[in-house]
Amino acid sequence: MGKALPSIMAQVATVTSKGRVTLPASVRRKLGIRKGTRIVFLDSGKEMRILREDELKERYSVFDRISRQTKLTPEKLQALVEDTKKRVWKRHLATGR
Repeated sequence: MGKALPSIMAQVATVTSKGRVTLPASVRRKLGIRKGTRIVFLDSGKEMRILREDELKERYSVFDRISRQTKLTPEKLQALVEDTKKRVWKRHLATGR
């Protein structure tokens, strides 16, 4: 038998004329959102993700620690990304995949 699809939590909320949305209680509980919690909206192009601000800071603190340890600056990281993209593109053209 095939693999089961993962369970997806779907909730609907209505936007008010002032652009406000009340997050359903089940969403607030799942994300640990309480009165006064600051949330961040991350736009990935295809979808919007919601994170608590403290969760986002925690995730990026790992990158901060690694960048200090490796002395990797944003400029060096961008150069590495560009170089990798070029190598992958060149390999893609060479293999036709």
